[in-house]
Amino acid sequence: MRERLTLAFVGLALVIIVVAGAVRAMTLGDVVHASETDDLQQQSLVVGRVVEGLEQSDRPVDVASLSDLVAPHVRLVVERPGQDDVVVDGAGFDAAAQDVSASSTVGDSTVTLVQDETVTAAVLDSARGPLIALMVGLLALAAVLGLAMASALSRPFRDLAESAAALGRGRFDIEPPRSRIPEVVSISDSLRASSQRLQKSLRRDRDFFHHASHVLRTPLTGMRLELEELTLRRDLDPDVRRTTARCLSDVERLDHTIAELLDFARGRALVEGAEVSLLALGSHIAQRWRGLLPENREVKAFVDSGPEMLLTPGPVEQLLDSVLRDVTESGSGPVMIRFAGQDEHVRVTVRSGSTTAYVAGTGSLAVATQLRANADAARTITEVLGGRYTGDATVDQLEILLPRR
Repeated sequence: MRERLTLAFVGLALVIIVVAGAVRAMTLGDVVHASETDDLQQQSLVVGRVVEGLEQSDRPVDVASLSDLVAPHVRLVVERPGQDDVVVDGAGFDAAAQDVSASSTVGDSTVTLVQDETVTAAVLDSARGPLIALMVGLLALAAVLGLAMASALSRPFRDLAESAAALGRGRFDIEPPRSRIPEVVSISDSLRASSQRLQKSLRRDRDFFHHASHVLRTPLTGMRLELEELTLRRDLDPDVRRTTARCLSDVERLDHTIAELLDFARGRALVEGAEVSLLALGSHIAQRWRGLLPENREVKAFVDSGPEMLLTPGPVEQLLDSVLRDVTESGSGPVMIRFAGQDEHVRVTVRSGSTTAYVAGTGSLAVATQLRANADAARTITEVLGGRYTGDATVDQLEILLPRR
């Protein structure tokens, strides 16, 4: 997106600069001609006063006396009543390419200066160079400003894309960007609402599993025990015994069906289509930890079993981010992360190596409070996911047991 916005800004600036440059180029010739005409007008006045001075001092007005006043590529014509015209050509004057002329009358003499197109062409060439340089400079400035503006405009949308991707992986701790752009605000609100709905859905699923297991299976267990006890009676009528046996078989079959349904619900993907293998998830988390921990802290990750097991990565990433904050703030030794895929669960073990002991004090109290907050957040996420959190990353190691989903 940033590249397209930059190209749009540069393209718009290029069109504006080209149009402005074309207009300036078309008017430049008129400006140069007007400037050269004014210059010749001033020169003709000066020559007219010189001619007037020569006449007043009874000195001859001829080519020899006026040749020093004629610039290259310029023709001087002096017209006086009753006398021949005096014509003086400057060095290099081209009579076939006359371009600009100006006349002035001083006393009885009329002085005309004619300039060929060589001077105008040279002025135009010298003026086009700065114009082209200015256009190139403006284009480069537009590219730099366009890149900066495109980056500023596209950054919230890139952050939105990252938040949407995290939500699609099953994370509900996303932080949409803060912006004043109405579209960004609208999308951020939608993503935030979706993450809250996902978190509530996880809590409802967990409550449903516990409730269904207790409400359905507990009465069935009691019923099965009562029926089994009834079948042990010796005075039971044969018909009643057969009926009791059928009821007991139906209860066992119903209990088996409920267990299958609960297992299916627990094994259902949290976000359909977002599953990754345990091996890929372990590699991603290890790479992320290596990028966030200091370079002197070694990070090793192992997948002990079930590398091809598929699971939704977002909840595991979110949970281990809380653990990572504890490891970052408390320890200084190597970090080892072990993943083990089981039939119904994934076991994650984190060993953080040596830790830092905090003594009493304001700073240490703040750090300890933050560590407790991180650990509480990790335990809360684990409970929401229906897992178990044991140990402490700030002491020796911790173990996390999560459902496969």
